[in-house]
Amino acid sequence: MIRQIMKNEWTLLSREKILYLALPIYLVMLIYGIMNGTEWKTFLYDNSIEAREMADKVFQSKRDTLDKILAGKLKYSYAEDPRLPAQLARYKGYEMATKPPAPTAAISIGQSDVVPSYVKVQWKPMFKQANTDEIENPRNLAVGTFDLSFVLIYLYPLLIIALSYNVLSSEREQGTQVLLLSQPVSVRQFVLGKILLRGSLIIGTAVVVSLFGLIVANPDILSAGYAWRIAMMAVILALYGTFWFGLAVLVNALGKKSSTNALIMMAAWIGLVLVLPAALNLAAKTLYPLPSRIAMVQALRKGDEQATKESKFSRAYRADLLRAGEEAALKASNTDFYLKVLPLEQQAEKIAQPIFDEFENQRQAQQTLAERLKYLSPAAVTQIAFNELADSSAGSFNNFNQQVEAYHDVWRQYFLKPVQENRVLTKDELWNIPRFQYQPESGSTIFGRIFGDVLALLIFAGAMLVIGFRLLRNYSGAAR
Repeated sequence: MIRQIMKNEWTLLSREKILYLALPIYLVMLIYGIMNGTEWKTFLYDNSIEAREMADKVFQSKRDTLDKILAGKLKYSYAEDPRLPAQLARYKGYEMATKPPAPTAAISIGQSDVVPSYVKVQWKPMFKQANTDEIENPRNLAVGTFDLSFVLIYLYPLLIIALSYNVLSSEREQGTQVLLLSQPVSVRQFVLGKILLRGSLIIGTAVVVSLFGLIVANPDILSAGYAWRIAMMAVILALYGTFWFGLAVLVNALGKKSSTNALIMMAAWIGLVLVLPAALNLAAKTLYPLPSRIAMVQALRKGDEQATKESKFSRAYRADLLRAGEEAALKASNTDFYLKVLPLEQQAEKIAQPIFDEFENQRQAQQTLAERLKYLSPAAVTQIAFNELADSSAGSFNNFNQQVEAYHDVWRQYFLKPVQENRVLTKDELWNIPRFQYQPESGSTIFGRIFGDVLALLIFAGAMLVIGFRLLRNYSGAAR
């Protein structure tokens, strides 16, 4: 019987103009979202390669300079010696810590358009190393975020609403309800058949086009073993669509007019997709505000002043030596200055550490609250799940930043030792400066984070369907 209802429903639906108007637009937006996401992925990949090559050239130029000095092809100058550890660590050398995009990055731009995917690492504190000199800083780009996740989270429900808001009310308004109720078919069976047909069409189209498009545009998804991620995306997409169809069943079961149903569902879309996620984000930032950057700079300055005072170190000493203008004076000045100032800077940062800890604690509190409150909105749950699958979530960038911080410590310790020993780097040490290598999170870690999202969407969808079909038991068909 359900199959017959679906067959009849297709006959009726195929005559509706909205299907031929909305479906092509829907397909175009899906394809455009995939193309835009893939283009962004390519942009990130090219930038990470270019950033890495910049650091490679710096290191290679130092090695070439040393080779020329040792071969007698370049006159030795202390100021140009590439083996000076303090100068190399502070300003003459640097590493570009990069976060290459995942093969599935085209699913969702996520945080990658507001958080840099590569960072210049030198001696100075990491918070001072914002990429103002990046090749093309994502924070300075006005590119928008029209990607596949935008289409699926914001526009996908609108198509569902357009084809389901009057799934039952239209029968009453067209005068066919009496005939329907006289048949040996329950209202619930009738609605189930209609929803199955429309859901198969819309959800099926979204799943097939999204998966096929992603694989065609990003073949590395399969070669890199990321197929499970787009399979999970399909599950999440189906559950998210089922939620909206379930909501349509619930609203139609209330017996309202089609116009009223449309208003209720649009209000739900505005509230769940637009207002609530924005309100959750605002609540997190209001309850756990971050310290200002100015406060962090001031704290570091105070720490520097206190550390300088405690060590009785005078920067004027270096200036006095430099006035001599001789190579020996320069060497003595730099050796003495850096031998004292590098540990001094570390001590200053320790003194200023409380405000950095406060910043990190507040940021973590914001993310924790957002994670907890996301379950109030299926749209927020879906967005975060897509970000996880695309490796563009807050958790993914936290992992990257932690790796950068750890590498920053390695960078400092590597150069601090020869400074403290009052010597230049050996040739082997110059050749073997540690490089940054990003380690993406494991599949099990990602799956662990999105498992709760999938479960939440299952509950959302199930609740809507159960409540809606229960209300249909007492459906009177009277418009109010």
